[in-house]
Amino acid sequence: MKSFLILVLLTSPNLTYEKILIKNFTNCDDAYESKATWYDNPKFKDGNGEIWGFYIYNNKPIVASYCQDEKGNWLL
Repeated sequence: MKSFLILVLLTSPNLTYEKILIKNFTNCDDAYESKATWYDNPKFKDGNGEIWGFYIYNNKPIVASYCQDEKGNWLL
């Protein structure tokens, strides 16, 4: 059965959904970690209200993620 990681990416001015086939699916957390890259926010300074970092995919911030199989069932 095919499994997919769906990433919701922040693209100005919209959100974009990226559907990625995951081979040898074990769980959604592992799938996410295999595709997402941590990015340290260079604008962050202690107390300035900026977040200290975030995950990106194809140079776009990830705002949400979930996993589904080919039938649309939710996967953990």
